[in-house]
Amino acid sequence: MRKIPLLPEALGDLGAALGFSALALEVARTGEALWVGLFAVMGYLTLGPLLLLSPWVDRAHPARALLLLRLLRGLLWLPFPFLPREAALLVLLAYPLMVATDLAVVAWDTLLLRVDRGGLLGNTGRLYAAWNLGGLLGSLLGPPLLLLHPALPYLAAAGALLLSLGLLLPWLQGLSPSGSGRRETGIPLGKALALVAGHRPLRPYLLLSLLFALAHALATALLGLLVLRAGTPEGLFGLFFALQDLGYTLGSYGAGRVPQIVALLGGPLLAGFGLLLILLPFPLLLLGGAAYGLATGGLSAHLRALRGWLLPQEGQAPGLAALRVLLYGTGTLGGGLAGVLGRGDPTLPLRLGLLGFLAFLLFLPGPLNPGRLRALARYREEAPGTEK
Repeated sequence: MRKIPLLPEALGDLGAALGFSALALEVARTGEALWVGLFAVMGYLTLGPLLLLSPWVDRAHPARALLLLRLLRGLLWLPFPFLPREAALLVLLAYPLMVATDLAVVAWDTLLLRVDRGGLLGNTGRLYAAWNLGGLLGSLLGPPLLLLHPALPYLAAAGALLLSLGLLLPWLQGLSPSGSGRRETGIPLGKALALVAGHRPLRPYLLLSLLFALAHALATALLGLLVLRAGTPEGLFGLFFALQDLGYTLGSYGAGRVPQIVALLGGPLLAGFGLLLILLPFPLLLLGGAAYGLATGGLSAHLRALRGWLLPQEGQAPGLAALRVLLYGTGTLGGGLAGVLGRGDPTLPLRLGLLGFLAFLLFLPGPLNPGRLRALARYREEAPGTEK
């Protein structure tokens, strides 16, 4: 199994978070509500370009696509120190960065499927943990750097991304089209969507993934309000989310050491327990944030690996992009529902999210049956498509 280069990936996400967190502060400073709100939801507006551009990842080969996207992301931050501080301009120029960032995730997921299909769970868990840790540090450091000098966070973002590119390059040697890896021709967008929706082995685990996305969105959309209502001092407001992120990082990093059946059944139970603790007053809710993060980190890693193992071999990058769009769309729906349902009782969306996690137990006779999961383990070991 090829070990994933975690340092370059943590450094790359550190750089991205430095830039985006500073940019969020600059846009907020303008006081223009329209552009502040647009910047907050712009990540969801990348889904169209993501679907359209994902076949290019297959045609170019994910290793080459990953390098080109990392270079592009580093270079795109360089003009920001010299731009007029106008909200509209800053937000619109951030959009290509967001598209490139999401497309790079698709490239990584595709590459891991080809390089080591059997080690997908451990590799993706550690990779997403490294991203989460780098993003957390970058989000904390970006605004202070902006206060020190307006150009610092953007130059640091570009430098971190370009340095990570240099560190990543040796690992990717031999995986590009000129190496031993096979090269895909790419498939049209419509065919990729049809393959994902029509692939019978994937359907029940796609349904579980959508249930997870909906429950998670409902449970977390109003967490900021609930944390304050629980009596948390404003100075410690960020501590709750830092512990939640730390729990997610640990859960994701260690997912490969947790048996699949334990993660898929115990994870929702631990998530539900964490949500119950979040309903308690400060400081007990801090434990709930950490427990919830730990549970969702491990559970999401196992679900992501299952989707990867069961994804049709043809058109992997467009298929992964289609899955990402479905999950993002479900999360958006859950967040919108939480905003509507939480007007009368802000705890109602969280309670519904708790029920969503407990609904995983209803799948025990079917896709979560231990015998069926053991059969899936044998299937992934025998499945073709892993590059050595």
